[in-house]
Amino acid sequence: MTAVVRPAVEADVARIAAICSSGYRDAYRELLPEGYIERSVVEFYSAERVAKEIAPALPGWFGYQVVEEDGLVLGAAGGGMTGPAAGELSRVYLDAAVREGELGTLLLDRIIEQIRAAGGTELWVSVFLGDRAGIGFYRARGFQPVETVRAALSRVDDHISSLRMCRRLE
Repeated sequence: MTAVVRPAVEADVARIAAICSSGYRDAYRELLPEGYIERSVVEFYSAERVAKEIAPALPGWFGYQVVEEDGLVLGAAGGGMTGPAAGELSRVYLDAAVREGELGTLLLDRIIEQIRAAGGTELWVSVFLGDRAGIGFYRARGFQPVETVRAALSRVDDHISSLRMCRRLE
């Protein structure tokens, strides 16, 4: 089997929504409050939201990218530019059956290619504090911690923080 990374199309919406929703729940069930997880899944990974984000909205969003093997979408990622030289990896999720392989790296590499092509010299990502697997994944791929910030959708009573990490794109 050979994995292929490609831009997502409308026919991928349901599969992307399912992968991202289950991936988010699986990754954070031991780390984040259930209410926060469900708010985030509804906000970011509903089929309606994914459908609106399939296509690029440049420069801030390059559209979803998917990785597939034998015609089955196994993962999705997305990112865009946040400034003239700065890019952001917004999300990368894989089907539970393939999370231990290299498909996440293939998706990350696609986003890096897009950021470089847009003139980016650095790539940023936010990882929840305490997410050892996520932090380890990004550290192994050259990202360094920079600062701690309040997580997206976090309320004052949630006290949920993210670690901002950056990688230079030389």
